[in-house]
Amino acid sequence: MTDRLAVVVPVFNEPDVARTLEALHRQRDRAGLHVYVVDNGSTDDTVQRVRRFAAARPDLRVTVLSELQKGTGAASDTGVRRAIDDGYALIARTDGDSEPAEDWAGRIRVLFARHPGVALVGGTSVPLRDRHYRWGDDLLMPGALRLLRVLITVKHLDAAYLRFVAGHNMAVRASAYLETGGFERTAIDTRDEDIDFSARVAHRLGRGAVLIDPRLRVATSMRRVRRYGLSLMGLHHLVPALRGRLIRTIDVR
Repeated sequence: MTDRLAVVVPVFNEPDVARTLEALHRQRDRAGLHVYVVDNGSTDDTVQRVRRFAAARPDLRVTVLSELQKGTGAASDTGVRRAIDDGYALIARTDGDSEPAEDWAGRIRVLFARHPGVALVGGTSVPLRDRHYRWGDDLLMPGALRLLRVLITVKHLDAAYLRFVAGHNMAVRASAYLETGGFERTAIDTRDEDIDFSARVAHRLGRGAVLIDPRLRVATSMRRVRRYGLSLMGLHHLVPALRGRLIRTIDVR
């Protein structure tokens, strides 16, 4: 498959962002791949790290953007809309602390080609083997995500949440993004823009417009779980009003 694919990566103080970029550079189907790194006000050398990587790997197209409004929602929306303006019909998203599998870009292209009625795709999240990894995380992460989907579904009494797509492992058609309004330009300490967006796509375009393929794999850091603790992570998602109050605010945007 050679369809052009944009990948948006929102970042904020990401010391290991080169690992994410290296994973994208290792994609087996890298032809036509364009990475948009959107800096969300980093106070460290994240942007310099990205530029150094891009200079050392000129065969991977990397564009650095800036979004000063706090929030992964705002940063991701800026990146996706820039990619759409640049003519990309397929836009993926991952995070600056995540590593897509080597077949990730190729699988995204194949999924959209085989399923013309699908607007949004997601996959499987596994723990990244970084300094935040602990023994047992390989069972903890998938189990926690399954439980979270059930709890959020019960909370909203809405089956659309059973297939929400995590922002670090997501791809969308440009047409669907524009039709549904895209990501809310919010911060993690107020809303989960990826979960909200997934539900909105299902509501407006039908549940069949969202596809979860377990073979679409991204490893993502457990850093938030290590900082919050698992129980507070659950409250973070289920009771947004408590964010920044009972729950320690962690500025990961």
